[in-house]
Amino acid sequence: METERRQQERLRFCMEECRGTFTIEALGEEYEIEEVTDLSLSGMGFEMTAYLDPDTPVHLVYEEDDQVIRLAGRVVWCEDHPTVHGSYQYGMIFDYSARDDNSQLLMALRDYFAFERGGESDFLES
Repeated sequence: METERRQQERLRFCMEECRGTFTIEALGEEYEIEEVTDLSLSGMGFEMTAYLDPDTPVHLVYEEDDQVIRLAGRVVWCEDHPTVHGSYQYGMIFDYSARDDNSQLLMALRDYFAFERGGESDFLES
């Protein structure tokens, strides 16, 4: 059994309710994220059709209306999607030095988390 390496609890994300868009910038290209699966202060899980090697430096860009949030990080792992041919599942870690920006992203997305307790998402209680 693999040891859990996450630094923060990740929250499931409801992508179908999200009004904004997510892209990954890497290696001079921009890639559309098809699905965000989970998110925390330290990183996120997502799916997209482009392949990136682990340890690739990336920027996550979230855009909604006139708000743009851009976070630096790196790919931690990548696997073939088990049920969607030509798609990959990723784990990325955000740069710790940008934790204020990470908090800004979580606040902007707080209405889209699947698991909520008492009307507010779990990360707001810590």
